[in-house]
Amino acid sequence: MEYEWKDEGPSELLPGPGAVLLSCFPSAGLATLVAGHYMIRTLQMPRVGRFGSADLPPIAVVQNGEVNPTIRVYGSRGLGLVLSEFPPTPAQATAVARTLLEGAKRRKFRMIVCLEGVVPHPADGEEPQAATAPPDESIWAAYSTPDAHVRAAFEGARAHALEDGVIGGVSGALLVQGIGEQIPIVTLLVSARVAEGIPDNRAGAALIETLDRVLPELRIDTKPLREQAEEIERMLRAALQRRPGGTTAPEDGSGPDSSKSPGMYG
Repeated sequence: MEYEWKDEGPSELLPGPGAVLLSCFPSAGLATLVAGHYMIRTLQMPRVGRFGSADLPPIAVVQNGEVNPTIRVYGSRGLGLVLSEFPPTPAQATAVARTLLEGAKRRKFRMIVCLEGVVPHPADGEEPQAATAPPDESIWAAYSTPDAHVRAAFEGARAHALEDGVIGGVSGALLVQGIGEQIPIVTLLVSARVAEGIPDNRAGAALIETLDRVLPELRIDTKPLREQAEEIERMLRAALQRRPGGTTAPEDGSGPDSSKSPGMYG
């Protein structure tokens, strides 16, 4: 199973040596896609590449009238971002991770940061997190390298070192493939809420804010994203009230306002 990273567009738009590469594939609460799409839109990052393979599903992603491939690359000279709305199979994840790593090494990027959303398991005696309760936005970090400077940078950004856990998908494959490599690979994991398939904007904002404290390439205002999170929660509460066995929409008119509904990923 082979994948190819194909550059697109003028060379001056491509992430260059010393750039940071972000990896955003679907995970809990769609937090990674929320963060990825918000950064692309806020930083006005053009599509500068795509992944090609005969193994990819025959799917076109249409956004704002533009046709996009399943796995695509956005970026600028200092920052690259690989994103897909579709989770790869385990075999595909291994191949995609290998392509990501080899592409980052060939382009002389300085670091790869993978974004992941997770649902923490409740401790013994604790109740599972309610569907409508906001997460605590804790951020953990796992590292492929013992590089003290990299760890210090993320610890200074309030990312807790992950002591025990299992990380799958592209992020897990990259961490393993990065063992012994010179380019450091970091996976950031955020507590995310999974309810009704609605994206967790708060978790996405927490990922961006952590990156913002580490990378000078980012200076992103996440206030609009957090305001959308409040609207999503209000919509979710109203939807739960309409379920069989629940109540109907609130009589005070506090149900969701379709004119203010946020986009699919914030």
